[in-house]
Amino acid sequence: MKKFLTWVSLAVIFVAGIYACVTMAAMPRTYDGQNANVSVYDLSRDPSSYDDSTADGAAAAIIQQNLEKTHAVNDVTSIVFDFRGYDTMGEAFILITAVAGSMVILFTHKEKKGKEDGKGEE
Repeated sequence: MKKFLTWVSLAVIFVAGIYACVTMAAMPRTYDGQNANVSVYDLSRDPSSYDDSTADGAAAAIIQQNLEKTHAVNDVTSIVFDFRGYDTMGEAFILITAVAGSMVILFTHKEKKGKEDGKGEE
């Protein structure tokens, strides 16, 4: 019964993933890069010269203020490590704790099983 539920749950996840991929592929593109007058190279060299008259408020603020506040050329890196550094550190701590807890559970189970079989005693 346990194997059956495992296979059914994997099948549901697989079908849901395929459905999500097909649905997202059918959606119109939000940005294709064809009609933009933005040179990525020039933008990375001088972000203060970026014309943000057509950009939304968040994009304009990130592009204009990133270099002055963080001194990081890459916007994603500056957001993850400078603006959300404590959040990223907390997520890493939670991940390490989960892995360590899983390892403790797995190794404890193996030790108990070995002692019950008589393999743990000398």
